[in-house]
Amino acid sequence: MSPALGPYRGSGMAEVFEHTVVAANPATDSENRIHTDEVARKYGFQGGLVPGVTVYAYACAPILAALGQEWLEKGSATMRFSAPCYDGDLVTARVEAPGATAGGQPHAVTVSRGERTCATGTAAAREPVGPEGVEWAPLPEVRPPASREVFAPGTLLGSIALPTDETRMSSYLESIDEPAQIYSRHRIVHPGMLLNGANWILSANVVMPPWVHVESRIGHRRPVSVGEPVQVRGMVADSFERKGHRFVAIDLAWMAGEGPGAAELVASGRHTAIWQLAS
Repeated sequence: MSPALGPYRGSGMAEVFEHTVVAANPATDSENRIHTDEVARKYGFQGGLVPGVTVYAYACAPILAALGQEWLEKGSATMRFSAPCYDGDLVTARVEAPGATAGGQPHAVTVSRGERTCATGTAAAREPVGPEGVEWAPLPEVRPPASREVFAPGTLLGSIALPTDETRMSSYLESIDEPAQIYSRHRIVHPGMLLNGANWILSANVVMPPWVHVESRIGHRRPVSVGEPVQVRGMVADSFERKGHRFVAIDLAWMAGEGPGAAELVASGRHTAIWQLAS
């Protein structure tokens, strides 16, 4: 755990907040086998990938330190994952606040292991992102295998319930070595747990080959309380190919409540993944 989250004065006298943590891979038993050493090495990686949603969770600590509780209430973040983090890596998440003359620009976010940058992004206290809502849909009786047809833009994904119970939240905070007390003290669901729902809705709807999370945007409308029922809704926003990889982008809505009648939007965003890695 970081001894302190800052701030200190960085280049250009901007305030800098940092959080250093030993990365852990919680997904070695998940259906996505890219998180296992054996499969990841077949694709040229050093070992099983620490999930992007976990890397994002590490970045939430300095984002919160820089922007305060307002970020949980109506803030946003965008993260792009450019290089893998591995289990046991010493990872530093860094947030640099814009200087006084920058006038409302978002904070710059980086996550690195040693000299290598693993993720970059931005965070802002007031900058809604994502759709205003996504329709509810039932889960498929039988999950189809991933394909271009399954990921046709406009396709609704079956909605899922997000686990928010006390036991799960306590275990989650411990797993990411979260330094902020606000989540346990005020019984707030961590933003990283919300983003986990983006992975879970994909795997609940589609049989995926080994796949890689590459980018996410999420905007909060209000904090989610521990134990509050929340569902994740999704719709395919885009599907494309680049450098032999096949990508899918999912528009997401986190809705307070259960079933088709859940009407309060508590967060929204977009999740992009390589669903088929180049051979």
